[in-house]
This record gives sequence, C-alpha cells and structure tokens, in this order.
Amino acid sequence: MSLPWPVSWTGWGPYMPPGYHMIWGWRIAAAVFLTALGSMMMLLAAVYNVRGKVSRMVKINMTAGWIFILAALAFFIIDLGRPERAGNIIFIGYPHGRLAQSWMDWGVLFLSGMVIWGIIYLAITYIPSLARAVLGKYVRPAQLVLDYLIMLTGIAATVYTAFLFAAAGGKSYWWNGVLPLLWLSSGLAYGSAFSLLVARFFEKPVTTTVPVKADGGTSELAHVLHELSWLDLLAEIFEGFGWALFIAVAMANHYLAGLNLYELLFGMYAPLFWGVVISIGIAIPLLLEIALLRINPLSTTAAIMIVIIFIAVMVGGYSLRYTVIATAYFHSPIPPFYNTQPQWGPWWG
Repeated sequence: MSLPWPVSWTGWGPYMPPGYHMIWGWRIAAAVFLTALGSMMMLLAAVYNVRGKVSRMVKINMTAGWIFILAALAFFIIDLGRPERAGNIIFIGYPHGRLAQSWMDWGVLFLSGMVIWGIIYLAITYIPSLARAVLGKYVRPAQLVLDYLIMLTGIAATVYTAFLFAAAGGKSYWWNGVLPLLWLSSGLAYGSAFSLLVARFFEKPVTTTVPVKADGGTSELAHVLHELSWLDLLAEIFEGFGWALFIAVAMANHYLAGLNLYELLFGMYAPLFWGVVISIGIAIPLLLEIALLRINPLSTTAAIMIVIIFIAVMVGGYSLRYTVIATAYFHSPIPPFYNTQPQWGPWWG
C-alpha cells in the first residue's frame, strides 16, 4: 500500500493533500471562535479576580468560558462529523516518523489545560467547603495561582490556531504572520463584549470612591464597565489594524494567495467580508463603544447599546474566523489544455 502522504514535508502543521480538500469548514470556524471566546472570557475573569472586583461577573465568565472551551474541543474532535479525520490531523506525520509534531497537538494541550484549570477553579468556587478542607488557609493563594495559569494558557489557546493555519501545508493564503495578532485582538473583543454584557446585567452595583467620567457614575460597576468598553474599543482598533496588515502581507505573498485575496475583497466573499466582518463586526461596535464612553454606563440607553455591541461582535467574530478559513479554499477555474502543475503549495512538480 502506498503512503497516504507521498511528499517530503519537514515543516510543522498538518499537510493537506488534495484528498483532504475542504477538511476545515464551518465546524472548525466554530471551534476556533469558541476557543477564543472561552479563553478570553476566562482570562478576563482571572484578571478581575486578582483585582478583587465584580465577583459575580468573574463567576459567570469562568463558568460560561469553561463551557465554551468544552464546546470548542467537541467541534475539533468531530471535525466535520468524521472523528477519524481529527486523528489524521493530530497524527498526520506518523507515516514519516513525525508522530505528535503538529500545532494541533499543541492546541489539544492548551485547551486541555484550560479545561483542567477551569475544573479546579469551579470546584473552589462552587464547593467552598471542599476547598477549605483540602487547601485550608491557602484557598486564596491557590486561586491566584490558577488565575495566572489561566491568563497564560488562555493567550496560548487563542493564538495557537493562528500558528496552526500559518503552518498548514498547501494553503499559501494562510502563510501570514499577522494571523496571531488578528486572532488575539478579535478574541479579546469577543471576551470583553461578553464580559461587558454580563457585568451590565448581572453584576450588582457597589458604590465606591472611584471617579468615573459619566453622569452620575461613581460606582465600582460603572468603573468596570468603562474599563471593559475601553478594552473592547482598543481590541476593535487592533482588529482593524490586523486586517490591514493581513491584506498587505497576502498581497505580497504567493500569487495563489492573491487569488484568494481578490475573492475576499471583490469576489464571492466580499459581501460577507465588507458587510458582516468589517461593518457589523468592527465598525458598529467601534462607534457604539466611543458613544458608550460618553454616557452613564448604568443608564437604559447604555444597556441597549451594550446588547447591540454584544450581538454585533459575536456575529462579526464568527464570520471573521469562517471567512479566513473558507476563502483559502477558493480555486480559480483553470481552462482546459492549460499547461500547469498540481497547485499544492511548495510541493509542486
């Protein structure tokens, strides 16, 4: 029997031969979106727990983020409804002695770490008697250690899929060093938008002496809401900057990447990109965040704006992941009798 991957491939990441065309689709887009959302939610929960603020938001974020991480793992495992394909990706190099050397393996480690830290954290949160019995007076130090572990692992889990795509063989459109920036900034936007929604509707105001530049706002909650608004605003700005860099790098990349880029900007994916990813996912939240910083975040108007921001960021966020994945699979039609070689990345000829 011939080897399923008869190529010389020494780099990291999964090699994607023609038989695995469109191996990644909307389910993998959902997986990387939920990975970023869950990781950044847990990261922000850890940050605010270290600071001792908005305890209810911390609890909700940690719980929901952990569930999203589990959902992301589920999407990765089913991999278009074919679990054996997930195994082929993870152990893609086995025929060539490269067992467990892909970015997917690193991703499994990062996501598994988030699951483990989340289980321990939730056990401490929801079963305090057990935590006191096991840890005694070290409950708070243990939480702080978990907080920092969650921060580090959350960043790694968010950006690893960017390195996974950038290392994938056969898709020059993904060979873009800007993907980690785009992934991290957009993921931070998802996490801060979700946290903003949770803090506004589920956190109880606690009056403090912290000054806030808003009408009637001197509470800790108003201060946190303004922090999250600033964070989401900056994340959206860096996301737009990331897209500009991504496009610039793609233009200078392999000519096949230019074909994909044309379809993204002017072709079949242009309505999704300009109408959803840019307009709904970046422009609308950006403008609303600027307006939100100028009003009382505890007002009814602010509540409506926060809901719109949340919906826009989530819709645009998933569309961003899907667009980056789907556009790479576009192939320009080749006329008959055209003298060409197999269009499969650096393994031509």
